Amino acid sequence: MFTTERLYLRGFRSSDARLILDMWNNIDVQPTISNEYIVPRGPKFLDHITASAEDALLFLTIEKRSETGSDETVIQEEHFVGTTSITMGNPKNRDGIFGIMIEPKFWGLGYGEEVTRFVVDYCFHSLGLHRVSLLVFSGNERAIDLYKKVGFLEEGRKRKVNWIDGQWEDMIYMGILKEEWETASSA
Repeated sequence: MFTTERLYLRGFRSSDARLILDMWNNIDVQPTISNEYIVPRGPKFLDHITASAEDALLFLTIEKRSETGSDETVIQEEHFVGTTSITMGNPKNRDGIFGIMIEPKFWGLGYGEEVTRFVVDYCFHSLGLHRVSLLVFSGNERAIDLYKKVGFLEEGRKRKVNWIDGQWEDMIYMGILKEEWETASSA
């Protein structure tokens, strides 16, 4: 288990799948993470969640640390913040693909930045990656601002790729290199 200032980042447990499914089915969350039809997912989607967690290089459940400071051994729903992951599209080139999904009730509290900074640093200093990449929809301005704040740069754009709420949005490709992270971290 990893610890940040306010959070625990721990390995996936099968009991997390239901909480992740509920978050995925949230109408505020799903459009920010999927370019598929925005529809409720049923129990069969639990298998997809479990397979994704098992196939990732790093898949972490994000929990809010207890106000009392005691370690939580069993996740409590009110402490479930979300998930984050690193998948490897091409291990030879040491390029990890970053993903994060956070419950809307925790948006705007800085948890996304806290997790992103930790995971990016861990990728470079512990996993030996050369770069961290991500994809984000142009309509997700909050996430784009966060990624830029952390040091990600826009590297490209696939135009009008996602039909959402009666309009097209772009897919933005972003990335950060190890040397850029180290320069920004030492400043």
